[in-house]
Amino acid sequence: MTVTITQDITDIAGIDDNSVIYFYQQDHPRVADDGMTMISTRRVSATPVDGRLTIELEPGPAVVQIGLRTYGIEIPDLDGTLWPLIEAGLPVSPVEEAAAVRNGGGIARAQRVTQAAYNALPAPDPETLYVIKG
Repeated sequence: MTVTITQDITDIAGIDDNSVIYFYQQDHPRVADDGMTMISTRRVSATPVDGRLTIELEPGPAVVQIGLRTYGIEIPDLDGTLWPLIEAGLPVSPVEEAAAVRNGGGIARAQRVTQAAYNALPAPDPETLYVIKG
């Protein structure tokens, strides 16, 4: 069972970025959710169209390569956007760690968004606490 991962992508000037992005299973093959299909380590390329990335991927651990950088991600078992998957694996800076709110459990992350941005989400992440800003 694959899920759809999407993301709007621009460069620092706000221009649509249609650079190729690669996804792959790192190090070793694994078994898909169906318990029978093997997922290989072959890289899959995805090219955004008009700055919009859309790709179907098998849930589970993966690597995304953007330019020369790679990021370990966990593909969820439901449709979503790419940035939260990358962000979840990034290290927390010491300054941010000192000001962090401790998670008492039940959520993977919190995100402050406008009501319009929340309404535009194709499928809100069930493990994300969305805080609507005025």
